[in-house]
Amino acid sequence: MTTEMTTTEHSAKTAKRQTLRRWVLRLTLALAIIAPLTFMAAGLGAKIGLWNWQFGLGTLTRNVGPKLLMASAFFGLISLALAFFIRPRKGFVIALLALIIPAIGFVRLGAVQKKVASLPFIHDITTDTQNVPTFTNAILSERAKVQGVNTVDYVGKKARTAERGADGKPVMKLVSVLQTQTKAYADIRSLILEDEPDVVFGEAKAAAKRLGWALKSENVEAGIIEATDTTFWYGFEDDVVIRIRPSEGGGSVLDVRSVSRIGGSDIGANAARIRKFLAIINKA
Repeated sequence: MTTEMTTTEHSAKTAKRQTLRRWVLRLTLALAIIAPLTFMAAGLGAKIGLWNWQFGLGTLTRNVGPKLLMASAFFGLISLALAFFIRPRKGFVIALLALIIPAIGFVRLGAVQKKVASLPFIHDITTDTQNVPTFTNAILSERAKVQGVNTVDYVGKKARTAERGADGKPVMKLVSVLQTQTKAYADIRSLILEDEPDVVFGEAKAAAKRLGWALKSENVEAGIIEATDTTFWYGFEDDVVIRIRPSEGGGSVLDVRSVSRIGGSDIGANAARIRKFLAIINKA
């Protein structure tokens, strides 16, 4: 009788442990799935208008997402322990998955933070910092409708820059965008081309279309093309103006300017956009 009771009690305890492990594994799997989906939803939801970019980037991406990654890792460790100590040993795949996903997520977040720290806090990039290409009403009218829109006044615009103080600690200072851009993106300069302006105009327009930019205006006589590029994540809109002028020695001078509509730092997006465009023109 005692032996039968002991066996029954043991079986009951084992069943409870297995039930506990099953529910923990379910929660762990849910967190492992929800955590990366939160980051995806944050960007795509903002792009299609389910919420504004502040909620998508500030709340979901920077606050909720990392907490879900930590929760996934925490329950992944618990699941791993339960999978090891409770017979039959099950759940190792889910436990490892819940640990690997946060690891990848935090590596990615760390890489983004490192990139942000290494780049200047600016959102306005141009190939000609002395005679800056200007936007027409085609773009200005759209920007005027955006709350908190960045100005398009390049000259005199300031950027927050971290510099080392006397004690070696970083100190935030306001430095001109012109000075900051010249130091950070010295390779972004006007492009001197052999072809005549009308030829370059056609190549520039084709390059803008190839990059998926939405053309907003084009004026062959003025040598101006304006477009807007929308990012895949969060739907950030950056405006671009392309200027083509005759060169004094023959041929053409091509300049490009790319400005974010919102946000203080573009994380290098505008510079990268201009580089891609110039690379296409150089190969044309």
